[in-house]
Amino acid sequence: MSFPQNYPNSPPTVRFTSEMWHPNVYPDGRVCISILHPPGDDPNGYELASERWTPVHTVVLLI
Repeated sequence: MSFPQNYPNSPPTVRFTSEMWHPNVYPDGRVCISILHPPGDDPNGYELASERWTPVHTVVLLI
């Protein structure tokens, strides 16, 4: 897990280092879930703003 300089305003990034297959894990290990996407509108229109990262979320919520 990596934290950006402007955390908690921006979400951390999560990456698995061991090889695995999961529909929410890219081949390079990056995790793709709504709560880890930056705040704001989804350019693809699939996620609600309430599903995306907000500064009140904590790392515990991700686990």
